[in-house]
Amino acid sequence: MSSSDPLLTTGAIQLPKPGAKAASYGGRGIVEVRDVIQILETANIPCCVVGGYALVYYGARMVPNNWEICVPTDSFERASAMFIVTPLSETYEPWVKIQPQVGSLKHTYPQFRLKGVNFSFFIIPAFEYFIRCEPSNFEKSEREIPFPKLECFAQSLLDTQRYLDLTNLIDGMDLSEEWGEEHLNLDKPGEIEYAKEKNEKIVASLSEYPNSRPSRLRDTPMDLRQKWQTIVRTKQKRIGIEVPGHLYSTRFRIKGSPDPRLREERNI
Repeated sequence: MSSSDPLLTTGAIQLPKPGAKAASYGGRGIVEVRDVIQILETANIPCCVVGGYALVYYGARMVPNNWEICVPTDSFERASAMFIVTPLSETYEPWVKIQPQVGSLKHTYPQFRLKGVNFSFFIIPAFEYFIRCEPSNFEKSEREIPFPKLECFAQSLLDTQRYLDLTNLIDGMDLSEEWGEEHLNLDKPGEIEYAKEKNEKIVASLSEYPNSRPSRLRDTPMDLRQKWQTIVRTKQKRIGIEVPGHLYSTRFRIKGSPDPRLREERNI
């Protein structure tokens, strides 16, 4: 870790499988995910990376376990099917199911693994993140990986009630109350119909998990502005004792440090 960015995760991020080799870029899988993105784009399926790797791109200190590749909801079935038939099934294989997560349907989406390599990825429909998955809403990293634009991603995390992820994004980019007022829709009462629909899907999905209790999204009006302000105003309180608080504006950012997307040799 460098003194200019001491919190950037550099370790391998895939759980090893006996006999499999490490993914590229120290286990992160940059080359491998670019290959998957190229496959989807060649099939005229726009896609972008969401989840933990999108948060890392925006400066959060995290060690994601896998890649989440978001595709338009109406292309989800086609995108998923591509990897279970030839010729792609000769290179990729279905991978392990995960347990249900809070407010998420990720456990219902397919995960694939590159054969012989510790690299896995999920195909995620845009419904999961309530995001318009189209190129005009993407930006590409130094390594040519598409991510949702900052304002799109922040609005998505707010709308889908991913408040922990939103906290990581705010701390990674050192976002302000003013930024939210300028770039986000904080006046609406939340995405109530979306929450209701997703809650129904979550409950239905748990029939295979008898010991799991449904974790529903709130489906009554909310004050999004208050939620945004509360998370932003507590940035400094989240700075732990492991870093010198007087030098940091957030737990991830040194005071005066540049936009993490602009840092050279980020390898993402």
